[in-house]
Amino acid sequence: MAALAPTAMVLACAALLLVLAIIAVAVGRASAGSTIVYGTSLLVTLFALAAGLAQLLGAGAPADPIVLPLGLPWVGARFRMDALSAFFVVVVDLGAAAASLFALGYGPHERAPLRVLPFYPAFLAGMNLVVLADDAFSFLVAWEFMSLSSWALVMAHHHVPENVRAGYVYLVMASFGTLALLRIPRLRSLRLYCASQCSAPAPRPVLSPCTSGCHSPIRPRPATCPR
Repeated sequence: MAALAPTAMVLACAALLLVLAIIAVAVGRASAGSTIVYGTSLLVTLFALAAGLAQLLGAGAPADPIVLPLGLPWVGARFRMDALSAFFVVVVDLGAAAASLFALGYGPHERAPLRVLPFYPAFLAGMNLVVLADDAFSFLVAWEFMSLSSWALVMAHHHVPENVRAGYVYLVMASFGTLALLRIPRLRSLRLYCASQCSAPAPRPVLSPCTSGCHSPIRPRPATCPR
């Protein structure tokens, strides 16, 4: 259970950020709305940063995955934090904490807070889930959630033509990245299939009592197998 503590803490922080995104819809128009959202985001990301540092600096083995009853049936959503993902948790949440601290002073000057406040903690949660995802489906869902949240932040000032163009370019590039990610599991599956076919033992000769010899089927080498 001790090895699961950092992973569980970062997952709890991501869940709190998602809840904060819903709360931001209700408090977005209040005078203290930006202070509540950005202040809470600062505290939550500092906790996630501490969890990432604890996993990164710890000398233990990588934690076992945490499986949640979400995602694909009979598979669930798997999340795990090893040394590499802990490093990116530190990078993500260090930047998120710095941005939240800056936003405490900048946020009250936002003219359309409801176009920013709900999507800011959702974006931070998506980045943490992308880093922790331990299966392809959870990773792609978290990736799309993060991409759409950040696109909404880019389009907050949609009346500015440059922002509209930037949002369009971002959406195109995010979609292209998703398509590229979808190709990776297929290529890996093809490679594993070819390796299993090429390394499988040839079938034994079949002795036929009706013939004077034996007939051994010939298995041609698959054309797609690596040489």
